[in-house]
Amino acid sequence: MTTTLLRTLTRKSRLNVWNLYSTVQDLIDRKKQMQLIAAYYKLTTINYTDDILDELKITSEWKIEKPGADKELYYKFLNENGYKKRGKRKADKLKRSLWELNIGLDKSILQAKNHGK
Repeated sequence: MTTTLLRTLTRKSRLNVWNLYSTVQDLIDRKKQMQLIAAYYKLTTINYTDDILDELKITSEWKIEKPGADKELYYKFLNENGYKKRGKRKADKLKRSLWELNIGLDKSILQAKNHGK
């Protein structure tokens, strides 16, 4: 039988995931709620106290059973609550624009583009 350790984080708790070694309150103060929300929905063992969940706008309809993760609900939560998702990466934009111009992705062409030619 295996047991899962569930961490219920308070404002003074350190997150210690994804190279985030700050406290929860520090992340809230620095407007980094996206990392806290992502940790809640994507990591099975991370939970927050009710006051933090309320501050992150995670109400009873958005809560998930812990231990557990739900990425689909995470993306739905972001869309419904107005959080901005990351935009397309610059390399993806470059690749798409080159394909639209019918320019192949030859190494020399990419190097020239990279050097501003």
